[in-house]
Parts: sequence; structure tokens; C-alpha cells
Amino acid sequence: MKIWYQSTLDFDHHPNYGKALRNHFARVATPGTEVVLKGRDSDLGRGLMAPDVIGSPIVYHSIVAPVFVRAVMAAEKDGAKAFIVGSFSEPILPELRSLATIPIVSMAEATFLAAASVAPAIGLVTLNPLVVPLLVKSIALHKFKERISGIGVVPGNIAEHELEGAFAKPRPYLEHLIAAVREQIAKGAQAVIPAEGVLGVLAAENGLNNVDGVPIIDAIGTPVLFAEFAVALAERTGVRQSRAAYPLPSPQAMKVLAGIASS
Repeated sequence: MKIWYQSTLDFDHHPNYGKALRNHFARVATPGTEVVLKGRDSDLGRGLMAPDVIGSPIVYHSIVAPVFVRAVMAAEKDGAKAFIVGSFSEPILPELRSLATIPIVSMAEATFLAAASVAPAIGLVTLNPLVVPLLVKSIALHKFKERISGIGVVPGNIAEHELEGAFAKPRPYLEHLIAAVREQIAKGAQAVIPAEGVLGVLAAENGLNNVDGVPIIDAIGTPVLFAEFAVALAERTGVRQSRAAYPLPSPQAMKVLAGIASS
């Protein structure tokens, strides 16, 4: 089974992160499952760093949304059984589900649901303040406001590209992450999600799955397992995304979309 994992990042700028993701996919996925990692490798926004993209709604929409539309269509053509939106920013999630015939798994939604299965109160820890409004939007989209005890930011305001070196020497940064987790625990969190891909893989690859008795949700492994579950659910029970909620485009509209995606 092939699962397509689409990130918003350009992995030319994040080679260590990409390597860590692939290693973790291999560790978590069921034997026989291939997780294909894809980044923002089109000419759209080439050279822009993550803060340049997520810091401006118009830049984010103009650059990231087309990448994900093209990626979903490419994933289906390539025979992928599921598609993971590998970003807590969840670019155009309802639209992607309306476009796809395969399951579309949201990193945010999957980790929210996993956390809710182990604790009533969920804390989030992210990389920098730019991400917080995107998390607030995801919490509202998935109706999780009553379950979220707080959102914290890891001290130091470190950018994603600066974390490339942390994969070789993770301990100093992990201490900052643990401190941020403990702040959320003090505010009532009973499970904590590292709500950023880089944070998630750093935590998971270094065995950080519990702090002071509070579970730390694997932000990378969880959506992979949810994707496997979504495929099994569709194949064994026939349950797929609701067309009442996510109606498919008409055949004529699909032709237009296909032309836009290939241009």
C-alpha cells in the first residue's frame, strides 16, 4: 500500500528533516506500507522559507494551496491509497476532500483524535507564534475548542531552518521542548501534541513520548497510522468521506482542474 505524505516545506532546505521523516515512516508504518514523502518542489515559492510563507495569508494561499491540489491529483494517478496533509496549517482541507476519491488524512485532526482517546484535556506546543493562529483555525474546524487546554510556543523563537542542526545534537532543543510541555501541563494539559512536523519528528525519534506521566502524541506516526486505518475502513466497510460534506466536482469541472494542475 502506498501513502502519499505531502509537506508544505521545500526539502532542499530541510534535508535532515526529510531524512528523519523517512526514517520514522519506516519505523511506524505496517510492513508492506510505503510512505512517499513529497515537499513543495514546484517553482511556486521556490527559495522562500517557512516564515515567508505562513507569515502572510495571501502568500500562503497563493503558494501552498495549488501545490496541494496538484499533489492530490498526482497521488491518485500514482496509485496512492491515502493522502496525508503533512502540516498543522491544514491547507484547504475540505477542498482537498471534495477533490479526492482516496482518504485525505489531516495531521492536526489525527493527532487531536489520538490525544482525545487518552486524555480529556489536550495541550499544544508549537514552534513559533506565527503558527498559533493556524492552530486556532484547525481547532475550530474540528470542533475541539472545549478539549484544548492551551497552546504554547517553545522558548527561543527558533525558525524551522535553524532546527536542521538539532537532528545531529537534539538534546539542547529537546530540553526547551520539554520545558514548553511542562508549561502546558501546569495549565491543565493531560496529553500534549508537538504541533509542528519538525517538533513531532524530533520528539518521536528521540523517544519523547511521556513527560511527568503525560502522553506526548507522535505527530508524525499518528497520521500514518490513521491513513492505514482510513484505507482499511474504506476497503473493509465501504466508509469513505461524505459526499454531503465534500461533494465531488462535476466531470466538466474536473477537466478544468486537471488543466490548471498540469499548467
